Amino acid sequence: MSKAHRGTGIRKEPNHGRGKCAICGTEQIKILYEQDVDGNKVKICKFCKAALKNKARVEARAAKKAAPASEEKAEA
Repeated sequence: MSKAHRGTGIRKEPNHGRGKCAICGTEQIKILYEQDVDGNKVKICKFCKAALKNKARVEARAAKKAAPASEEKAEA
């Protein structure tokens, strides 16, 4: 069976969801994800969204490691 409904959401968007990414500046790329950047809600590409998500994950992991280490120093 065919997949007739794929991409129907972006067909309604101007230029079929393509434009310039607010973070990386790549032109004519699909900008489908709204993200808060410096207090402004902007549309970004999936590559920048993944980079922001990975950066947040790494920072959370580093903060989690730093918290137990600071507790051990406080006890000593």
